[in-house]
Amino acid sequence: MIRGITRYFEEHFFTADVQTESHGIEFATAALLIEVARSDHTRGPLEGESILTILKSLFEFTEEELVNLVALAEEAIEDAHDLHQFTRLINEHYSYDGRTTLVMNLWRVAYADGRIDKYEEHIIRRIAGLLHLDNNDFVKAKIAARAFS
Repeated sequence: MIRGITRYFEEHFFTADVQTESHGIEFATAALLIEVARSDHTRGPLEGESILTILKSLFEFTEEELVNLVALAEEAIEDAHDLHQFTRLINEHYSYDGRTTLVMNLWRVAYADGRIDKYEEHIIRRIAGLLHLDNNDFVKAKIAARAFS
């Protein structure tokens, strides 16, 4: 399956002047957003819209590319044994502020349906820990995300 994802990215996203790592980060970001949306076992359309809105604001993809990215990330999350493969890329390429912003965006997905489920909070806390976020910044990201809901 990983080969299929890699082949798709090479065919549709990569050009000679774009580094592979960049798209890996975009893929990892999408996967983490999706993991939050599916953590409460009831993924609604508001969460899906929130994911697309966040990805559009972060990356320069066409609508079709974003939809394909989300579909591939959903498939990868289903097959993933843990979140380390995604958080490792984020840790390697995002600054601390970038990781804090990502956690705020995870909260935005959780808030999309108007409430925070205990499973959503648990997965965001787990991801924040893997991203080495300070607890104060974790709480600030949660509070900042409420402004978007």
